[in-house]
Amino acid sequence: MEEDFILENNDENCETSHMDTEETDIFTYPTLFSSKSLVELCNSSWSRSQNAKQNVQPYLRGCKWSPDGTCCLTVVNNDGVHVTELPRDLYSGSISPDRTINILDSVIHVKEAGLVYDFCWYPGMNSSIPETCCWLTTRQNAPLQFWDAFDGSLRCSYRGFNAVDEMEPALSVTFNSEGDRIVAGYKKYLRTFDVERPGRDFAEHKINSPASCFATHDNLLAMGSWNTTITLYNTSEFGTYKSIGKMHGHSGGVTHLKFTQDGQKLVSGARKDHRLLIWDIRYYQRPLNVLSRVVDTNQRIYFDISPCGKYLVTGGTDGVIKVWDADNIDWINRLDATDDKDNATYRFPLHKDCCNSLSIHPLRPILATGSGQYHFEDPAQDLEENFGVQEDITETDKGLRNDKYSKIAENSLGFWWIGDIPQVT
Repeated sequence: MEEDFILENNDENCETSHMDTEETDIFTYPTLFSSKSLVELCNSSWSRSQNAKQNVQPYLRGCKWSPDGTCCLTVVNNDGVHVTELPRDLYSGSISPDRTINILDSVIHVKEAGLVYDFCWYPGMNSSIPETCCWLTTRQNAPLQFWDAFDGSLRCSYRGFNAVDEMEPALSVTFNSEGDRIVAGYKKYLRTFDVERPGRDFAEHKINSPASCFATHDNLLAMGSWNTTITLYNTSEFGTYKSIGKMHGHSGGVTHLKFTQDGQKLVSGARKDHRLLIWDIRYYQRPLNVLSRVVDTNQRIYFDISPCGKYLVTGGTDGVIKVWDADNIDWINRLDATDDKDNATYRFPLHKDCCNSLSIHPLRPILATGSGQYHFEDPAQDLEENFGVQEDITETDKGLRNDKYSKIAENSLGFWWIGDIPQVT
């Protein structure tokens, strides 16, 4: 990653604004989805080599914009971590509907061996300050690893050990709001590391179920677990945790959490659960709102909330992006008793395969999406091809088989313009 200038936003049409208490500069966030259509800006794809085995499938497993918006961090199954830069012409201004689609190339590629469980950017990342340009990963049979975003080198590692002094990989990882401590989730513990002290020094807090995902806001920490619960903690600067309460409502293991901008609401999603649950953390006994999406697998399906706080965007195993606009559907406050009603404001069928990851740019009206999933071989088709054995199946069973053993694979990363689009004259 080359050293970049800080992005500036000079759009006139804006939804929200806030003023820094020490400076007079006003940051305004642009209008989103006003044109009710998206324009593809950039694209990159991965494919399996001819000599690779069937179980080696390079589908995307997550994408996240850097805090300064200059690049996107992507995890690809069996292909490690990639850093992709945003083209310079998209740093400011608008775009034309007939803009040429850029082909994205990875400026950094870290070929990590093993499955990457979780990853996150350093929250103070700024391309004009090289020492802040780094990200954190946790993967199978490895400690937490801090990577340099300029040359892809390993800066340091943070190691958690179990009761018999064996190195244990974390299942999830995040930074606190200040960025000076790392919170790592394990099967039985939450461990807190000091960013400035790599190694095996940590404080730990015992938990009753594995920590599958995190969300933070100020001193609040929300921890999702595979046992379908969400636990709220109040954290201290010394790495201690005080449990506030537990939330129950999902039918599968919780895979993704995110707080709204004010920190009073929490959005959660789970595996094989077609619902997004909106929680008011002040009254967490039951969900405040229920939204519908398609999640048919155990895969983590990401969602995101726009920096202005109005838009909730989610992917799905059907490849459709759903958007809820708070001006049309009050997803933040209203209690919706029916969880089977699809009341999304906008729907965009962007991918032919599962859309498992997405991220909204922190400064520009740009959406990053990633697609792909593991595709199983149809055993009945193997019998027909290799041994000439044919089964008598109904049309219904044939349709279910085609859905389960689909050959349509799309392993791609795309950048999409979600702001105002000038009319073609």
